[in-house]
Amino acid sequence: MHFPALVRRKNYRTKPCGNYYADYRIYKDEISEDCKHRCVYCDAKLEEIGGEGMHLDHFKPQKYFPELSSDPNNLVLACAKCNQLKSDWWPEIAERSNKGLHGFIDPFEKDKLKYFSVNEKGELTSIKPPSAYFIDLLLLNRLTRVNIRRRRIITSKANSLMESIISEMESLNKQPIEVIEKRIPILAAALSEVRQLII
Repeated sequence: MHFPALVRRKNYRTKPCGNYYADYRIYKDEISEDCKHRCVYCDAKLEEIGGEGMHLDHFKPQKYFPELSSDPNNLVLACAKCNQLKSDWWPEIAERSNKGLHGFIDPFEKDKLKYFSVNEKGELTSIKPPSAYFIDLLLLNRLTRVNIRRRRIITSKANSLMESIISEMESLNKQPIEVIEKRIPILAAALSEVRQLII
């Protein structure tokens, strides 16, 4: 539901000479696919953020790593706000003595769910460094993102309840009327719970 494992493709398109294209934007579709059409920072899906759109971000900023400016292995998908907040910040350079407390979590190398947890309200909480820094710097608990994660949790619960209700109703077809009559109030209560979740 949140922060799925990401795997980079083995090969990105190259020019006939074997070099990467200088205009890194040519890789947007491939990077978007590799990132599962989600912002690698806040985890919002493209369809969840409407007109906000997605950008290509140089994970290691061009300012400090110009040799990676056209390398698609350094590109990630980011929503407009996360891309703006991260900008060309790179703590390992800007804060030379941070002792691993500050930094970014490479979405293709690390399992984000070992760094973050998501509570029932949809808020991200830190499990271990540098996730607290990451949450604060990129405002990962801004209201829009908390609401997106909360909506996913509610939808998942509602879908699970509906599957149970459907399964129960299918099994009632083979039951005597007395059993059906006893089960109807229970099913009605479950449907009411689904209704409360989605309102």
